[in-house]
Amino acid sequence: MSGQVLGLITARGGSQRLPGKNLALLGGRSLLQRTIDAARASVIDRLILSSDDPQIITAARSGGAEAPFVRPEALAGPTASSIDVIRHAMTWVEAEAPGRYDILVLLQPTSPLRIAADIDATVALVRQGAPTAVTVCPPPKAETLLLLDAGAAPRRVAELGEVRQVNGAVYAARWDHLQAGGALIDATTAFHDMPWRRSVDIDTAGDLALATALIAETGEDTP
Repeated sequence: MSGQVLGLITARGGSQRLPGKNLALLGGRSLLQRTIDAARASVIDRLILSSDDPQIITAARSGGAEAPFVRPEALAGPTASSIDVIRHAMTWVEAEAPGRYDILVLLQPTSPLRIAADIDATVALVRQGAPTAVTVCPPPKAETLLLLDAGAAPRRVAELGEVRQVNGAVYAARWDHLQAGGALIDATTAFHDMPWRRSVDIDTAGDLALATALIAETGEDTP
């Protein structure tokens, strides 16, 4: 599979727990700009934004991404699903440039510590044959997590060996898989492992403080 890769950043305006979080600053760059920078340093051929918010749209255009449409109000609420937002963007792109893209990459500004290498590795899994691929990381404090199976005694996750959770940093999928109604994650999904330090998901002010501390601690801050 050698066709072009479309990157899609999804960033709606509303945020209940951390107002304005997509434009919140982290180490001098907004979460949105960090996502744009990582995407532009990766194998992604074209980067577009799906947003309902004029301020986010303006920031994306200034920061190096296209914002060719405004997300419909019906897809801008907190209950809107990622797959519906993706398919809306795909429909728009297909009308403009039918058949141009083989792979779609979904990026959310709330994973600002992911780097271009994470995007490239996830795309590579799709190019190698997986219909979809996502980034994962070790769960925090795995020794304290319990699996509760119906009718069975609780088991510590640490007893099960390698355990990973989806971290939301990168989702990649074959274009035709999504067009056919396929899901972003199913039994055939491949996984790219990321360290937990690059897997912080920003949902609260505390998450933002943690990401700030991680950047300061490691001294590393690259796309």
